[in-house]
Amino acid sequence: MIDYQLVEHEWFSDLYDLRERWIRAYFKDVSMSGLMRVTSRFESENSFFDRFLTPHLTLVEFWVCYESTLEVQRHKQSKLNSDNKHSKIPRKTKSNLEVHASEMYSHNIFSHFQTELVAALSDCRFKDVEKIDETKIYILTDLQMPNKSWKVAYSPDNMEITCSCSRFQRMGLLCRHCLWILHNQDFQKIPE
Repeated sequence: MIDYQLVEHEWFSDLYDLRERWIRAYFKDVSMSGLMRVTSRFESENSFFDRFLTPHLTLVEFWVCYESTLEVQRHKQSKLNSDNKHSKIPRKTKSNLEVHASEMYSHNIFSHFQTELVAALSDCRFKDVEKIDETKIYILTDLQMPNKSWKVAYSPDNMEITCSCSRFQRMGLLCRHCLWILHNQDFQKIPE
């Protein structure tokens, strides 16, 4: 603001004062649990219904089209449920964590998990470890971002693991850094 003489600019100063509400870095520790995908989900629903419905339908025509549209969605959901129940995505690693995840997650979530697990095994590197009480703080680097390090706190007493990248808190999915720890601690299953 000083470099560009914006300190006295009222609108920009107000915007700067509210930066913690709009700059992504300030939301790092806020659980979004996939919230950012909700908008795209609604947009997808709208485009889906737009293919079947028009604004010029009578109420009866609308109702018939709406019911048909819902039936198409129910059929797709049934197919996805069946695919998840009766088929398996091929494994990419020899990790037992991957086997457990394939049993726990839908195909879609499992493919995200699999990507992170492969990255954990191929890209994550151990740098250092600190111990605070019973909690071990592992410092890892990632070949995808070589100039950055991540702190993963692992407490064997209560089976808790957290990472400074906060992916689990934001998205509800384990990050490669946590998966690296779980794999190297010989976990057979993902802790609850």
